[in-house]
Amino acid sequence: MHDLLNSLLSSTQNVMSRRRSWRRSPATFAHIAQHSGRSSEVLETRTLLAAHLILSNAPAIVVAPGETINVPIVYQTLNDNGAPAALKSDQFSFNLHFDADVLTWVSTSSVFTEGIQDTPNKTLAETDAIVVGDDLDNATETVLLSSYASAAGWPANPNVNGQTLYVARFTAKSVFSGSTIKFSANQTGSVIGQSSDFTFESFPVVLQAPAGTTLSIADAPAVTEGGDSVFNVSLSSAQTTAVTVQYSTEDGNGPTGASSAEDYTAQTNQTLTFNPGETQKTITIATTDDPFVEPQEAFRVSLFSPGPGGVTLGTAQAMGFINDNDVALPTVSIANAPSVVEGGNATFNVTLNRTVSGPVTITYSTADGNGPTGAVNGVDLTAQTNQVLTFAAGETQKTITVATIDDLVPESAEEFEVILNNATGATIANGRAKGTISDNDSDLPAFSIANAPAITEGNAAVFEVTLSKPASSALTVTYSTFDGTGPTGARAGADFVGQTNQTLTFAAGETEKTISVSTIDDALGETSETFHVTLSEAIGAAISNSLADGTIIDNDTIPTFPGDVDGDSDFDANDSFLIQLVKLSGTNTQIDQSKGTSTLTATQIRANVNQLASPGDVDGDSDFDANDSFLIQLVKLSGTNAQIDQSKGTSTLSAAQIRDNVNSLGGGVATSSVVSQGSEAAVMASPADSDGDTDLFSDSGQDAAAVSTSPAANTLTNDSSTSVWEDFRDWIDAI
Repeated sequence: MHDLLNSLLSSTQNVMSRRRSWRRSPATFAHIAQHSGRSSEVLETRTLLAAHLILSNAPAIVVAPGETINVPIVYQTLNDNGAPAALKSDQFSFNLHFDADVLTWVSTSSVFTEGIQDTPNKTLAETDAIVVGDDLDNATETVLLSSYASAAGWPANPNVNGQTLYVARFTAKSVFSGSTIKFSANQTGSVIGQSSDFTFESFPVVLQAPAGTTLSIADAPAVTEGGDSVFNVSLSSAQTTAVTVQYSTEDGNGPTGASSAEDYTAQTNQTLTFNPGETQKTITIATTDDPFVEPQEAFRVSLFSPGPGGVTLGTAQAMGFINDNDVALPTVSIANAPSVVEGGNATFNVTLNRTVSGPVTITYSTADGNGPTGAVNGVDLTAQTNQVLTFAAGETQKTITVATIDDLVPESAEEFEVILNNATGATIANGRAKGTISDNDSDLPAFSIANAPAITEGNAAVFEVTLSKPASSALTVTYSTFDGTGPTGARAGADFVGQTNQTLTFAAGETEKTISVSTIDDALGETSETFHVTLSEAIGAAISNSLADGTIIDNDTIPTFPGDVDGDSDFDANDSFLIQLVKLSGTNTQIDQSKGTSTLTATQIRANVNQLASPGDVDGDSDFDANDSFLIQLVKLSGTNAQIDQSKGTSTLSAAQIRDNVNSLGGGVATSSVVSQGSEAAVMASPADSDGDTDLFSDSGQDAAAVSTSPAANTLTNDSSTSVWEDFRDWIDAI
């Protein structure tokens, strides 16, 4: 037996040394190496993650046929370094596997019920649909299944030394000659507060038949605190020489575990002696009568190191149970305070549910509220931290007073909390309450800013700021400028002089002030541009309108040459693709395919171009502007290159070149890479104005010049016999 234990322990140590350092909990494994009747199984292979660990406080038990034993099932968590750690999980389900051919399950007791989903109070076959885990042992075909879950984290109060989940009671059948209880996981959970999942590990419980004379210990009857807990220890047969065994006490696990510091008197490495012929002895453990109200608590007594040779351990561990004898403590509660206007005191009522003969003390602290309506310590209320509230004997009512702060900021009602902690002589039934602070600043004067009148660039934009009513003392507000948005947005440094976090002061009685923003006179032709001034951080007043606009009007002349794509101040062959794309000699269907987002019909477009009086001037207002934009829309550059090719007329440009040229258009003047097929077309004094009367196709069509397609014979001709439209189309086709 001793050799088996050493072999298994050595295997475990070798595995763990290859993977990582791992430390056993003293309370859980103190006796593995202290007697020859215990052994451990190599941990399952796992990655370096936190782990659920299932094992027993009795990892090796000697049990005779017909004997009944208790097997405590202990849950512990390991961190990702392999050391015991108090971790919470959102769920965990596991199986206890045993061989029903040699063991009979009798009952399950001391079940830890917090968050329990499946109680191990019935046996299942390993083949049952809800049994997912497998211990990889065909002999252990019967299962006790347990499941726990809690979204808030389970257990609520994890213990680094582990938690006894239940005690399984088994009876060895007459055919028993040894067996093993093993464990497997159905579902492992996630570590609460960490971005990692649990793995699963376990130690088996080795059950062995006695080789000869055995020593066993039985559970002690429950005792009221202050009494003695008595454990019976028996020797299976009388001996002719004295037999000894060592014993020690161990604290219980979890919230119902008894502690030697508070609940019983610890015994460590004590010797129990059976004189020749004796088979029964007792171990007596004194318990402590404390003043605390508590549930039944449990501790353990473990046997180890039996002697002399030939005597082995049967049931080596037993439980002692301590019943409480204290009357439940009174409870203390705090109620929400009535709403209070800022500057007043919020009063919270704190009550005991019954009178007591001695003092009760409790500490309290204030805490900020949550979100936009949360009151803030030091801003909206006077913070209080770890203040002591005392109930004298017989008192059941006390109050907590929290001073609030009268500020000058209009705001909605705000909330804060008072929290109770550290009760002595009572327990806390309701330890949190809210206080509500109402605002009193709705009658404050309010700042408002108006849009500045539009000004020509180079002048100052003047914004008027008003106060809704005069104040008895000086008031201030902060202002800053901000760039406008989009193509008409003015920019600080280019169009105006920016100002940031400037202070505007209203003296007592004043209700009007101005903000002046200088603008910059540049040499660029541009549209009217807009920027903004905003108000913020008013002191002693509210802000009813915080945003105003300033408009800068350009004073630079923008040359207007309708259709002048390449910016050379005329309308020539390098600009002609805009007209060629119209392809009005084509069908209305072709025009519809090319007109882009224009709402005009093909017939309307054709009619408009037929009556052009100035290049590109569709609406007849003597310029080329947005109202004439259907010429560009006809390009339909959002369409395919094939659609552009269908519409480009006689242009020698590829669809890709046309797309690049039109994409480069901006502000009415852009650059085109179109190569002219004629030389005279590029020297017209005004776009296509060959007769010098400053228009195109007026009068009788004297400007309907046709350009030869032959580079060697490019001349301008007039043909007054043709219609205006035919001359116009001929000119388009020529260039």
